[in-house]
Amino acid sequence: MEERSWHIPFEAEAFLNHLTARQRKESTIKRYRYDLADFYRFIEVKEELGEKQDGAITPQMIEEYFYLLQEERHYQLRTLKRVQTVLKRFFHYLQSTGYINVNPMTALHVDDSVWNTLTEEELITHSEEKQLKDSLFYDSGMSHKQAASRPLLAPRNLLLISLFLHYGFRLQEISLLRMKHVNQGLGELSIPEQTGNPRVVTLTKDDKNLLYHYVQVIPKAVRPVYPEDPLFVAFDFQRQTYRWSYETDAPKNLTEIAIQKMVREERKRAGIDRAISARHFRNTFIVRTLQAGTTPEKLQEMLGLNTILTLNKYIDYVEKNK
Repeated sequence: MEERSWHIPFEAEAFLNHLTARQRKESTIKRYRYDLADFYRFIEVKEELGEKQDGAITPQMIEEYFYLLQEERHYQLRTLKRVQTVLKRFFHYLQSTGYINVNPMTALHVDDSVWNTLTEEELITHSEEKQLKDSLFYDSGMSHKQAASRPLLAPRNLLLISLFLHYGFRLQEISLLRMKHVNQGLGELSIPEQTGNPRVVTLTKDDKNLLYHYVQVIPKAVRPVYPEDPLFVAFDFQRQTYRWSYETDAPKNLTEIAIQKMVREERKRAGIDRAISARHFRNTFIVRTLQAGTTPEKLQEMLGLNTILTLNKYIDYVEKNK
C-alpha cells in the first residue's frame, strides 16, 4: 500500500497513540489505522467536491460512507460492524477530548435488517406515492411566503422526486448535475463520470416537460446557463427568489442536504406519518423495475452499476415476495 493511503490527520494519530497507551495490540492499531485512512480518503473526496462545509463531518457523510461500503464495495455485515466500531470509538474519543462538540456517529445503526436484507419499510407504497404527488400542488398548512413560492417549487420538487422514483437516481448524482449534462431537446440527462455510475438517462415526455418548465420559470437573471451552472438551484423563501453564489458567480447549487430536507417537508405535508428519504424512492424504483420483468443485467446497465452484486438484496426481496 502506498504511503498516501495511510495518511490520517493529527487527531486520528492522537487517537491511535491513546490506544497504544492503553496497550492495545499492534495488529489492532494497524487495522484501526487502515480503517481511519480509508474513511479520511472518502472525506477528502467530499472536500474536493465542495460538499464538506465548515470543516465538520456530518451524520449525512457518515451515512454516505457506509452506503458506499455496502452498495459499491459490498462489505459483509461483520466488516461493516467492525468499521462502525472503529469510527464509533474514534468519534467518542474526539468528543470526550474536546476536538468536536457533536458526535456524527450517534445516528447510525448497523444491524442485519439494514445491511443484509431489504425490508418492506424501506420502500414506499403506491398510495404513499399518490399522497406525496397530490399534496405538491396544494398550499394547505403553508406560510404566506411558502404558498407564494409554490407555483415555482412544486414542479421542481415533483421533478426531483420523479428522478429518484422513476429512474433510480442517487442524491449525489442529482446534486452534481450541471447544465452541460442536460439535453432538453432529447430529454436526456448525462450522469457524470465522477459519480461512479456514469450513464445517459432518457426522461419520459411528462418528466421532460417538467424539466423544461422548471428551467423556464426561473427568472432569466438567475437562471442556470450552459455549461457549468448547476441544474438544480437553491431557493430563498425570505426574498422569494433563487439564490446566487457570489463566490462562483453562478446560481447556488441545491445541495444534497437541501434535497433531503425537501423530501422530509413534503412527506410531512402529505400526511405520511413515517420517515421517507431519497433512498426509499431509489429502493422502490429498483424493486418495481425488477417486478415489471426487467432482467438484473438490464437494470445494472440502467443504473450504471459496476457489478450486478449490488442488486442481490433487491433480487432476493422480489423472489421472496412474488
